Amino acid sequence: MYTLEETIYRPPLEEHSALLEVSVGCSYGRCTFCHYSNGNTPLQLIPTEIIADNLEEMAQEGITQTRMFLTGGNVFAFKTRFLVDLFAFVRQYLPQIKEFCMYSRADDILHKSGEQLKQLKSAGLDTLYVGVESGNDEILKLCNKGETSETIIRALHVLDDNGIRYGLSSILGLGGRELSECNALDTAELYNSVSPASIRVMTLTPMEGTPLMAEVKSGRFDMLTVREVLQEEITLIKNIELGNRCRFVANHVSNSNAVCGWLPEDKEKMLKTLYAALDSSGGGKSGYEPEKW
Repeated sequence: MYTLEETIYRPPLEEHSALLEVSVGCSYGRCTFCHYSNGNTPLQLIPTEIIADNLEEMAQEGITQTRMFLTGGNVFAFKTRFLVDLFAFVRQYLPQIKEFCMYSRADDILHKSGEQLKQLKSAGLDTLYVGVESGNDEILKLCNKGETSETIIRALHVLDDNGIRYGLSSILGLGGRELSECNALDTAELYNSVSPASIRVMTLTPMEGTPLMAEVKSGRFDMLTVREVLQEEITLIKNIELGNRCRFVANHVSNSNAVCGWLPEDKEKMLKTLYAALDSSGGGKSGYEPEKW
């Protein structure tokens, strides 16, 4: 299969879904921690002929998945008519596909009307994956997220109102040492304000060429140690009190200790794992070097 992106990103819970690259880049592209922050990769569509060739290849391979993840920075930024037509186009080759999911920013959701969201759900939209990054507004401003916690919560409530599922993700250590506790507590509060189907937690990993890496190298951003990241993760999980059952996934390669489970029933088991890791951890800086995830 031909892809324009060197690395294809998809949520771990979509490991069994069919993957189709429909775009590259991000419509925003200014978050300080993101590899898109250099501004060299604006959101752009994959040419239709390439999408068609990839779909034809999947059809010839006889794939049996009924769920498809559309890859790209924030595919949900595209217009409703395009997405509905895309779903229909996919089914010309793979008629068994029933559900579609993709990445989205909160503002992508708010740019669509309730009627448009209902139309997308009726056409097969099942799950949106939204990177909230943090529930703390100071941290969101420092990392130039371009959204506030209020905006994010409002967008997610719109999805609730329209029966569209969503998975959320946040970044441990995004506030550095000074705002570590705020990051944990306020992110937990954001999660508690909404009804996510899943929560994914990663550890901050500065990438070369990003504004964040420049801040780290200059000493303006104080990275957490492995131990401090564990403490932040424990505080986060301890304070998550959702009103619904939710899958919690913290097995990203950036995390020093993988924990996964269901909230609320696996909460104590995950905390026990992290406390054990905390007891055996050193105090060194987080030294993970990003590779091709």
